[in-house]
Amino acid sequence: MISIILAAGQGTRLRPLTYAIPKILLPINGKVVLEYLLDNMKNLDLEHTYVVVSEHADLVTTYIKKANLENVSVIRGLGWETGGDLSIALEEINKSEDYIVLNGDIVTDLDLAKLYEFHRDKRPYVSMSLIKLEDPELVKRFGQIEMDGAIVTKFLEKTAYRKGGYVNVGFYIFDHDFIDVRSRYMSTRKFKIEHDLFPTLVREKKLYGKEINTSYWWDVGTLESYIEAENNMIQYFMKQKK
Repeated sequence: MISIILAAGQGTRLRPLTYAIPKILLPINGKVVLEYLLDNMKNLDLEHTYVVVSEHADLVTTYIKKANLENVSVIRGLGWETGGDLSIALEEINKSEDYIVLNGDIVTDLDLAKLYEFHRDKRPYVSMSLIKLEDPELVKRFGQIEMDGAIVTKFLEKTAYRKGGYVNVGFYIFDHDFIDVRSRYMSTRKFKIEHDLFPTLVREKKLYGKEINTSYWWDVGTLESYIEAENNMIQYFMKQKK
């Protein structure tokens, strides 16, 4: 099993921080985003983790070496959104395996071994991790997912007003069967898997979702959300010490 962390965006919404530091190396409570993501996979038997970056690739490579992160290396992407950079990585790796795929701007304590256990039982083309949010404003921000049992049946637009419900965490399992036939669904071009791939899998009933309990989950893709995550993490650990 192989994992791919998608972090090839230019981080424009995190500027000026990302002029000098790639968002995958931004610290949250003294720990960089990359190491949070690696912790999400610590209970999985992984062959290798590839971090897809476009800018500051040398900085990420240097960090991996200095932090002694074993079986982790960089693939150069083109900043072609989640789909394009995932396609680039899959072509370069060129192995028929199950793949863990993570968006590189998420900080959470979610255990991906639980998602993989679900995936092995169901074996859809793709399994996605879900969390349930009760705040309609948060649901509106991330978009809502409708389910029929374990099968994802619909993505609702982020801008639509909704009640509380399931949202996409940004962590996925891509089955080896999908990897073998991926040329039917995706190519090396600029596209988003959320907009261009997943709706097709929904129509074919090959996209499943699983709610995984977490203590915290924050998107750090914008300057505002990054500052919010830093403040929330400090408060979270202060409560844990009481």
